[in-house]
Amino acid sequence: MADHHAKRTTCGPLTTLMDWLMASVFMSQFCALYKKNYLVAVRNYRATLLRLIAPFLFLVLALVIDKAIQANDSRQDNFADMTTPNIESIGVIPSCHDDLYIGSNNCTELLYSPDNAITRAIMGNVTSRNAVPITASPLASQDAVNAYLLAYTDNVIAAVQFVFEDPSSPTQLSGFLLQTNTTVKFWKGTFQNPNTFVQLPLQSAVQREIARYTMATTPALAGMADGLAWDVGIAAFPHPTLATTSVLGQVLGPFVFAAVMFAFVSQMGFLIMEKEAGLRQALTSMGCTASAYWTSYLMWELSLALLSANLICCFGLLLQFDLFLNNNYGLLFFLFFLFQLSMSSLAMFVCAFIRKSQVSVYIGFAIFMIGWIMQVVVTFGVPYTPDFYYDFGSAITIIFSLFPWCLLAKGFQDLGAATVSATSPGLQWADRYSYCKNIPNTADQPDYNPREEYISFDCVMPLGTIYIIYFILWIGYFVLAIYFDAIIPNEYGVRQPFWYPLLPSYWAPERFAKASALSKIDDGMGPDGEAGADRDEDVAEEEARMRELLMHRTGAAGTTTEMAGKGANLERNAVEVFGLKRVFPYVPCAASCGGCCCAFGSSKDARAFWAIKGSWIGIPENQLFCLLGPNGAGKSTTINCLTGVLPASNGEALVYGHPVTSAASMGAVRSMMGVCPQFDVLWGELSGREHLQIYGSIKGISWKSVAGEADDLMERVKLTYAAAQRTSAYSGGMKRRLSVAIALLGNPKIVYLDEPTTGMDPISRRYVWDIIQEAKVGRAIVLTTHSMEEADILGDRIAIMAKGRLRCIGSSLRLKQRFGSGYQVSVCVQPPVGTTSRKDLTAAADDNVARVAALKDFFRDNLKGLEAVEESKAYIQYLVPRDMEDELQPFLRKLEAEGKALGVTDVQLSLTSLEEVFLNIAKAAELEEAARNGDRKPVDVLLPDGTTLQVPIGSETVINPATGAAYKLLWTTDETGNLRVAACTALEGAAAAAAVAATAAAAAAGASIAVAAASGTADVQLDDGTMLRVGHNQQYVMNPVTKQPYELVWGVGPDGRPRVVSIEPYVAGGSNSGEQQHSAPEPRAPSMLAAQPGQPASYFNVQASSGPNAALPGSVPSSGQRQRTSEDRREILDMASLANRLPPSAQGSFASRASK
Repeated sequence: MADHHAKRTTCGPLTTLMDWLMASVFMSQFCALYKKNYLVAVRNYRATLLRLIAPFLFLVLALVIDKAIQANDSRQDNFADMTTPNIESIGVIPSCHDDLYIGSNNCTELLYSPDNAITRAIMGNVTSRNAVPITASPLASQDAVNAYLLAYTDNVIAAVQFVFEDPSSPTQLSGFLLQTNTTVKFWKGTFQNPNTFVQLPLQSAVQREIARYTMATTPALAGMADGLAWDVGIAAFPHPTLATTSVLGQVLGPFVFAAVMFAFVSQMGFLIMEKEAGLRQALTSMGCTASAYWTSYLMWELSLALLSANLICCFGLLLQFDLFLNNNYGLLFFLFFLFQLSMSSLAMFVCAFIRKSQVSVYIGFAIFMIGWIMQVVVTFGVPYTPDFYYDFGSAITIIFSLFPWCLLAKGFQDLGAATVSATSPGLQWADRYSYCKNIPNTADQPDYNPREEYISFDCVMPLGTIYIIYFILWIGYFVLAIYFDAIIPNEYGVRQPFWYPLLPSYWAPERFAKASALSKIDDGMGPDGEAGADRDEDVAEEEARMRELLMHRTGAAGTTTEMAGKGANLERNAVEVFGLKRVFPYVPCAASCGGCCCAFGSSKDARAFWAIKGSWIGIPENQLFCLLGPNGAGKSTTINCLTGVLPASNGEALVYGHPVTSAASMGAVRSMMGVCPQFDVLWGELSGREHLQIYGSIKGISWKSVAGEADDLMERVKLTYAAAQRTSAYSGGMKRRLSVAIALLGNPKIVYLDEPTTGMDPISRRYVWDIIQEAKVGRAIVLTTHSMEEADILGDRIAIMAKGRLRCIGSSLRLKQRFGSGYQVSVCVQPPVGTTSRKDLTAAADDNVARVAALKDFFRDNLKGLEAVEESKAYIQYLVPRDMEDELQPFLRKLEAEGKALGVTDVQLSLTSLEEVFLNIAKAAELEEAARNGDRKPVDVLLPDGTTLQVPIGSETVINPATGAAYKLLWTTDETGNLRVAACTALEGAAAAAAVAATAAAAAAGASIAVAAASGTADVQLDDGTMLRVGHNQQYVMNPVTKQPYELVWGVGPDGRPRVVSIEPYVAGGSNSGEQQHSAPEPRAPSMLAAQPGQPASYFNVQASSGPNAALPGSVPSSGQRQRTSEDRREILDMASLANRLPPSAQGSFASRASK
């Protein structure tokens, strides 16, 4: 009991402290994100270990280089303290053939002047007493010797110029001069020192023979001349170590920099991956603040830098580097620690300009090469020397100091210079400033003991200053990273203004919150023709209701009692959308600049894309609102606007009274919001449970209960068995279920589910449906989906969008009644039973055929020739149009009365499916768009008989003009949201006759009807003789050589095939070479141009053809030309380059073709 009480008293203060810390939203989010960074690093242990061990590998490489240099230096006296130098004997004068550059060439060893008895006697003894046979040639004067040496540069190895006191009477010798080639010579690894090769031997020999000659001519010494002993050697002066540079100080800087680049590139790749994969946007949607996000990375990199800096110091001590052993540990640690911090901030700064993780590798390599080159420059003294700092101005030094690797090289140089030899004292922490002095005058330099203290008298930047600069770079690059990340457009094109740090609303959003945009809704803003577009009555009613509510919200309406009397619903909805619009401006340079210049795009340009064209919706609580539409309809854009991912161009939306256009209100909105995005945004290194715990902490769930709620949600989505498994191993359906669980974290009041069941198996889909149904209580759910079954089951209200506009709204039953094709009647005809013999079976089959035929006749006679739409072994299905609804009830009574006689055993009646409603809405929107643009383009349809027709979009039936056969078309939407034909079935009987009559009436009225599609290609000759092979009915081509666009006019040749009748160079808005004037056609929506008559060529077949014998358009080329035509497919053209030079009406066609 006492132990238990002690534990409680111990844990109590800790729990209180945790409660106090986690009460802060910033601290809760910071801890969750720091934990995420830690877990990702641990799971990527190979990359993390490489990041920490890479310095050791490079230090080992530096050790190998250092040992090799030490082994070489150990044989040289300069690199050791020399107290008693060794005496080396001087050799004999070598033969001139021993010279590396003369070799076996004709040569003379010595020249001397002047030529007299004294010089001949001396030089004769020099040559005769030399151990190696040599020759010495006399010349008259010094000028003669110099002239000879200039004329024969590689013929003599030395010359002696004797100097007499009186040149006119050369009897008294006063001295001599030596002339040798002082060039250091190398050849195939052999080194020739000019001092020891000939200069010292010649000097010693001449001095010896002068002494001998002097003794011989002196009577008192004449007998001693022949016995003269001459033993001369050479020795260096006693000296300390003469080395002035440290090899390690020069090598370790680039090597440590190369090791840290692993961490630099790894950090860049992960930051950009989070941005590219949408993880960072998902965190923002869950309420994560920018301060918590960036601070978590700052502190995580600080932790790794702290560990890595200590490891580098330990590695250096382990490898017994003098630079690490003799310098203070703190000096080394802070150099590495602050260097890595500044590099981490630089990585964040660079990431602000990059969107693709693959690019980070190339950028990292480029930075490494630039850094390596700059460090090499620093090792040569640029710019951290007094000459550069004072003589050339401090600007160069400041510029170099902006890059952390330059300061690292400078720091290593100083530390290496302080430990250049075994007796060097190194630097201590107290010396971080004092060792660096700039005293160029030797007389002014103070005395010091180099064995006890290191001082540099040509230093301009000490280590203490380097530490301060590193700290400034760390904070400075970090601030710049946050700033540029905010002002550069993200993947959605959203950015902050350049001056956003100066805005009071940025620092105090609650105090300086922007007023709601409810009073600034602009109904006139939008593409031409939208304001007057016909609206569905339900959509118009919803808009009227929301407008009345808007008047009440803005105070422009009457009293609450008056509005309630008019039937207006004044209850606050969970979501209220008032005239929401979103336009993506047209940016001409978007493809080349990566979206960086989107700030200069124009939303008023005709080519601007309007994703949402004014939506008025109210979504009450306890209701699931289902938003349907083809691809590109504006569903996801609507979700993005409501969740704050995209700002609305106009209009407003309130989420429980909080406007989404206000940055101050979005914090409150996100706290009550859950989002399941269209694509899974998960860290592959984390488990499902860890995702929920991290997102839950970011959402603000208490640290005590977040684990329990995570386990509960994992159970609800049936993922408990995989809760500890990494999400990289999850299937697509498992990931979607986890995304749904994340959206339901924290009991949000409004949940957005963007296609939540994509990729799920039927069982998992049912699980999720049950979860969504249960989650409706006490909250509102907005669901987008492509599954009509899902919308039919879950949706309390369903809205269908197309071309950016709300087309219909209501319950599933309401939409089926208003937009369905009618009623579906399924009838089962039972064959006779009890037959066993083959004869009886044959008779039964014939009887069944007769019954089916009688039933079909019954339908034709009573329902105006209605034909079956589908027939199987069990049922015959009929689609009763809505205009025959009044006749359906009497018909069913009659069918019930006569059913027994007809053999009918079962009749099923249902409304048409929601999918058919969806297709009808999409088709109507497509036709409306085509009518607005004046371009109801035809599409190619392959009939069952193999014929290809060009059919006006939306046509229900077509007639083959060649055979007269009638066909019924079933339309659907493709992945781009455009209509395409899904099925084509033949019509018979009355249905076929009705289709023929309708087609004839349409043709008589001048409407477009189906025509035979032209196929094949034609050879076209341009005005410069170039031959192009183009598709039939192609309107525009471009010369692949001159890049000149041309406009083609097609006709029909004598053989009935298409041929070009006119070719004119196209100049947008200008004039052609002829008298005709071509103006750009009216702009049309690009999506309406994807299937214009004639298929735009994806390549051009180029022929070299010119002159009067060149083939004409439509003519058969010669054999030579035919050979080139079949073999000369040379150039595949970029269709976008042609589209940029064509009129707006043609650009969409080419862009669509190029994208396909």
